[in-house]
Amino acid sequence: MKIIPGFITRSINRQLTFFIGFVVFILLFTSGFIISQKVTEKYRAASRDYLAMTAEKYAESTSKILSLEFSTCETLQSAMQLYEDIPAENRRDYMNNLLRSTLERSDNLVDAWCVWEPDALDGLDSDYVNEENHDETGRFIPYWTKVGFTIECCALTDYVGGSWYEDPLRSDVGILIEPNQYEIGGETIWVCGVAFPIKNKNGRAVGVVGIDMSLETLSELLKSARLYDTGYLSLISASGLKAVAADLSEEGQIDDEFSSGETSKIFKNSMKSLEDFSFESTDKNGVQLIKYFEPLKIGNAKEIWFLGVNVPVAEVMEDSKNLTLFIIVAFVVLLIIVNNFCYLIIKTITSQMKKGVNAMKNIAQGDGDLTVRMEVKNNNEMGQMYTYFNETMEKIQNSIKTVQDSSVHLQQQSNTLGNNMSDTAASANEITSNIESVNRQIKIQGNSVKDATSSVGVINTVMDELIFNINKQSSSVAQSSSAIEQMVANIRSVTDILNKNGEAIKSLEGSFESGKTSVDGTVQATLKIKEQASVLLEASNVIQNIANQTNLLAMNAAIEAAHAGDSGKGFSVVADEIRKLAEDSNTQGKNITDNLTEVISSIDEVSESVANLQGIFNEIYISTQKVAQQEMTILSAMQEQSEGGNQVLEAIKEIKDVSVNVNTSGSKMQHETKTVSTEMDGLMRLTEEIAGSMEEMSIGMESINKSINSVNALTHQNLTSIEQLGSVVSTFKV
Repeated sequence: MKIIPGFITRSINRQLTFFIGFVVFILLFTSGFIISQKVTEKYRAASRDYLAMTAEKYAESTSKILSLEFSTCETLQSAMQLYEDIPAENRRDYMNNLLRSTLERSDNLVDAWCVWEPDALDGLDSDYVNEENHDETGRFIPYWTKVGFTIECCALTDYVGGSWYEDPLRSDVGILIEPNQYEIGGETIWVCGVAFPIKNKNGRAVGVVGIDMSLETLSELLKSARLYDTGYLSLISASGLKAVAADLSEEGQIDDEFSSGETSKIFKNSMKSLEDFSFESTDKNGVQLIKYFEPLKIGNAKEIWFLGVNVPVAEVMEDSKNLTLFIIVAFVVLLIIVNNFCYLIIKTITSQMKKGVNAMKNIAQGDGDLTVRMEVKNNNEMGQMYTYFNETMEKIQNSIKTVQDSSVHLQQQSNTLGNNMSDTAASANEITSNIESVNRQIKIQGNSVKDATSSVGVINTVMDELIFNINKQSSSVAQSSSAIEQMVANIRSVTDILNKNGEAIKSLEGSFESGKTSVDGTVQATLKIKEQASVLLEASNVIQNIANQTNLLAMNAAIEAAHAGDSGKGFSVVADEIRKLAEDSNTQGKNITDNLTEVISSIDEVSESVANLQGIFNEIYISTQKVAQQEMTILSAMQEQSEGGNQVLEAIKEIKDVSVNVNTSGSKMQHETKTVSTEMDGLMRLTEEIAGSMEEMSIGMESINKSINSVNALTHQNLTSIEQLGSVVSTFKV
């Protein structure tokens, strides 16, 4: 497939310009794309940093305004919680003075109020039923408002069940009340409220105090901010209500991104983490916006508000687009300049190359002037090419001169070669006839050699069979001799073993006699031990009887000592010791008797075992005598067999010697026969080689004759070709 157009490939100037321009275009395009991306990223990062700084700045200002309201209400809470230290009849006036003075000191506040639980303030609610600034319950519910420089008070309504009252009453801390509309001087404005619970000394909530601040000052502050061309700030409450918005019609409405979609999760997470965030969205007019929100934490209130910075993406990225466009234009201009510059340089180079092209064209298609030379002006690549062109033309010129001179000599040599080849053809025919005669004589000699070779082969086969049989017989004799020698050695080994067994049996007989004597001695010793144990048993019984008698005597002595009274007390002590000694002796005697009884029982068991062992020794002694007799019989038989084996071994040795002599003689005959066969084979091969060589010589001479005739014909053709070469070479100017 042809990618590059033909009008480009027909010129190196166009090719190089095209390729260099294409490469430069790719490089510039890639660089421009990367730079544009980096610029866009940097602008986005810078814009986000700018939005973050702006949000942080206005969030701080907003937080200060709301915190001032929050701290003012907190101060009111602290002052009102001291109500128990004030006389009951003065408490309501004290509270009204606090609320009024708070409105007087602050320009942004539009109202201040408090609501007390029934009889919680002073227990005098019944005295104020339907009084000024009270309702039919008599509860203390003043609502102070400020219109311009006028401050008025009236009774609060709809406080029962109202979130602005019920929520702070149940809270431990102050709360931010959602923005709501407030009519003042016939004009409706948006206000932001703060409420705190009032607690007694026991920590029980007894009422609520609150203030409301106009959002006009805060709205003017936020709306006066200028962000790019159409960017704006917004304030969203904890419930998503738009307290401040660029479009007045949107103030008081719930923000869609706060209440639904993926962005609602971002708001909820930020309420927990208090971290700022941003995202992009499209407004109702289809404008793509970058929105950056900063969470607002006011005092210890749990409600989190958000300050938002809203800027169209197009305005943020306008400078980035302009810079990107400038980079594109600059790269296009640079591409054109580089391409034209390259074209001029390449054109200068190709103009020098055209001179060489014209010179080569003259040689190829013109008068073939080999004397043309290129002018070398410098030593760059073009100058080197012209130098090598001149050297090449000089070599071609010298070669053509040499060919012209050689063509004349070749014509003369071809004539002489043609005459010589005719004489050579006649001589070759005579040599061919002589070779055929010699070839016939060699074939006759070859047949005679074949007959002699076959006879020697028969003799050699017979000798091979004879030698094989002799070797086989010698191998069998050697195997028989080896087996008999092994058998004789085994008989001798068995005889030695039998002799050793005889000696071992004699030693065993002596050991049996000694063992038997020891066993008999053991039996006698056991009987003596048994008799002595019986004597000891009788002695133990005597000791027990003595102990019993001694015990009786001790008892009698104790009785007599008791009869003797005080004079027999010492004798009574001695009698007790004797009685204890008698009891110990009796106990030890019983233990000795029991042990001796067990010893006598063990001796009886040993006596039985020794008697059994004595019987076993007698049986082993009888068996040993029988084994000794059988050993003697086997020993006699093995000695006789050993003598017979020695006689057979001597006979085998004589047969083996004869086989070796016969094998040696046969080997010599086989060697001589093989030598004759080898010589005959060599003669046969030599005859065959001579015959083959003669045939090859005959074939070669035929080929030589053909070649000579062919060379003769080629000589005449070469002569014609040399004449034509001379005419062609003469066309070049040298």
